[in-house]
Amino acid sequence: MKLSLAQNISRLRKESGMTQERLAETLGVSFAAVSKWERGAATPELGLIVEMADLFGVSVDSLLGYEAGRNGQAALVERLKDLVHDLEAEDPLAQVEDALRRYPNCFEIVYHSAINYRGRGIRRGDTACNQRALELFRHASCLIGQNTDPEISETSLHQEMAQTCLALDDWEKAAEILKTHNPCRLNHALIGQILASWSNDPQQALPYLSGALLDMLVAHTQIVTGYLNLYEKTADWDNAAALLDWALPFYSRLNRPGEAAFTDKCEAMLWALRADVWLRQGRPDQAEDCLRRALAIARRFDAAPCYDGTSLRFVARVAKATALDDLGPTAREGLDRTVAEQNYPELTELWRRISCEEEAE
Repeated sequence: MKLSLAQNISRLRKESGMTQERLAETLGVSFAAVSKWERGAATPELGLIVEMADLFGVSVDSLLGYEAGRNGQAALVERLKDLVHDLEAEDPLAQVEDALRRYPNCFEIVYHSAINYRGRGIRRGDTACNQRALELFRHASCLIGQNTDPEISETSLHQEMAQTCLALDDWEKAAEILKTHNPCRLNHALIGQILASWSNDPQQALPYLSGALLDMLVAHTQIVTGYLNLYEKTADWDNAAALLDWALPFYSRLNRPGEAAFTDKCEAMLWALRADVWLRQGRPDQAEDCLRRALAIARRFDAAPCYDGTSLRFVARVAKATALDDLGPTAREGLDRTVAEQNYPELTELWRRISCEEEAE
């Protein structure tokens, strides 16, 4: 067992932005007493230790610096994580409450307890479970300073709260939480879904759904190009072909009929990459068809370039969105660059021949 109370008082006080004088005033003790605690020259009374733990938003064990063995806090956290997926566990919520009694102000315990309650509340349609989950998520948000998991944040906590409110049939509260805590439009898709589904004025959903669609388009392109880079480096041409065949229709079907859109540049690039894959699979005729299609799309876009996000189907005309890309000033230059970057002689030669034919027209 290891105790580090003196160091923890000093660290947590500083993290809370408090001076020794301020802490002494808050606890009703002298400045000298706090100074002695932090130097290890004296130990605060048990009641003051409990009060400081509450003040700093940590458990008493954490404040004391008590490090338990495998059967302690860390083991309980792992058990709570497992319980979420253990549908056959005997009296799981009793185990959750036991963990909360032992560590009522430990972020990990409170957070994973909330996850357990919400999971069972949703599966069972149990209002009491969902209400307990919401209470625990709120408590976890007060303890967020303890969090060390990069995949959990104040934003994700509020998303959990909103989902729990939906389970409690309180869509207005859910929407309010999501709107208030919405960095980088992370909640736009769910806000749009909620407003379209439950609001008396579903048109309110359009700006949110439009923003979410544009963000999804960016993510889609990043994911597809990421996978393609992976498959290229591993020479997995079958998966590369399957991925492109899945991804390509996404772009053309987003365009408003008869209108150019910035997605044309992405689509042209992907058709060039599809040609590259066909060549590596020994299918030159299909590769040529793909390159000619890529060139036709690029020429159409360059004849009337449009970077306005509202050129896309489904995106509200009132939305303001301008696309940026690093494919080149024109779609044609983007194609030249894409072909060159593949550094594959057969593709380069086929593109040169098609380009020469275009210039001769």
